[in-house]
Amino acid sequence: MLNKPETYWNNVLFADESKFNNFGSDGRILVWRRKNEELNPKNLVGTVKYGGGGVLVWGCMSASELDNDPKHTVLNVRLWCLYNCPQNLKTPPQSPDLNPIEHIWRELKVRVRQHGIKTKSELKTVMMEEWMNIDAEITKN
Repeated sequence: MLNKPETYWNNVLFADESKFNNFGSDGRILVWRRKNEELNPKNLVGTVKYGGGGVLVWGCMSASELDNDPKHTVLNVRLWCLYNCPQNLKTPPQSPDLNPIEHIWRELKVRVRQHGIKTKSELKTVMMEEWMNIDAEITKN
């Protein structure tokens, strides 16, 4: 499959979802400190009530690429692909190196972080604006 001519890949749709957080991450934050230094300002991490808001988005870049992530293998998605996708690449789930849209998500996250976003609606607006500003040349890398 990987030895197809470049023109073949012009007809493939790479799709994926990504989470954008208004503040911080969804993961744990570890702070390494010495004994009795828990209140030292350099060891404190700010928080926002209720996580500060985040947006889960789905995007694609130009016929059908689905990995084997469980949400992509549910019956209705498999049936749609059976009738609408002549071929499906067999890629392992969570394999960003095989899905070029992961590079676009990174580019978008870098651009969004440059704004001083304070609200969830502002996050959505900036994401849309920056998505539209991503040059098609970036997708060719």
